[in-house]
Amino acid sequence: MSWIDRLKSSLGAKDGKVAHKTMDTGSIRYSMPTIAADDIAFVVPTEAAFQGAPQFHEDEWCQIEFLPAGALDELQTTLAAYKVFEQAHRLQHGWSEIFVRKLERTPLIEGADAVRKLADLFGTTPINSPILTTTSRPLGQVDGGFALRPSSDVLLYGLADERGIPALGAMVDGDDMQLSQVFSQLHSSFRLILVDWRQQLALCSVEADGNFGVWRP
Repeated sequence: MSWIDRLKSSLGAKDGKVAHKTMDTGSIRYSMPTIAADDIAFVVPTEAAFQGAPQFHEDEWCQIEFLPAGALDELQTTLAAYKVFEQAHRLQHGWSEIFVRKLERTPLIEGADAVRKLADLFGTTPINSPILTTTSRPLGQVDGGFALRPSSDVLLYGLADERGIPALGAMVDGDDMQLSQVFSQLHSSFRLILVDWRQQLALCSVEADGNFGVWRP
């Protein structure tokens, strides 16, 4: 059975009888200190939609993401609260609680053609929407999602609708400088800021000398 067939089977399977077990909630450990609270819907990918679609764990969603410059105050407040939370719940291996980020999502790039605008900025074309997984099974393909590669080592992905792009995440597979270059272009064209939640920092501006304005809580 192919991977996509297993995906279709797992998503279409009916719930069977499940043996209920009790668990001490105090023993739960989280491998990440924070996740995004975006309401993501999933669909079963077609053969065509499966081809070339990026695949990653659901917890990776928007761990690095772009936000509008106007959201800087909200971002700083959230990052400051998150820093205190992360330190309070950090264990030797993992975290005892997880910080769920609930940011107001407004269009970062406006218009029904926002994905095309984003792709044109980098001289590329969109690829298929991401497929998210858990540690044990695929969840499905993000409904209303998109992805594109602005450079060889950077993946941009997110959600888009008729209003524009309300969520825009990034992943780096290699050269971190490529993400810096992507940020510089997005900041110049759309006044976006970049936040890395796990590193607890934000790139807020590009100075006249080319250096970045960095904010940490």
